[in-house]
Amino acid sequence: MVKPGQALSVIPQSDLVITNAALGAELGDPSGRTSVKLTYMRPVKVTDDDEDDEETDDQDEDAQVETVLCSLTPGKVSNAISWKFVSRD
Repeated sequence: MVKPGQALSVIPQSDLVITNAALGAELGDPSGRTSVKLTYMRPVKVTDDDEDDEETDDQDEDAQVETVLCSLTPGKVSNAISWKFVSRD
């Protein structure tokens, strides 16, 4: 279980499949809405060329992606989620 505001780091050994998200039994705000976000590193092409450090920093920022998986509201039934992230070798 991931608490509100807490990050969970996972290094998947293969494809990552997320099929469910739910609120816990105890809610901080019974009328509030909660969003579940996934932040991940986009696969980047690694080159052997010497590049300018500033250009490399820009690429690092572009490599991080954040997406909302779902939003949950107490007392309401939401659509099921199903996300599959395919690993690339």
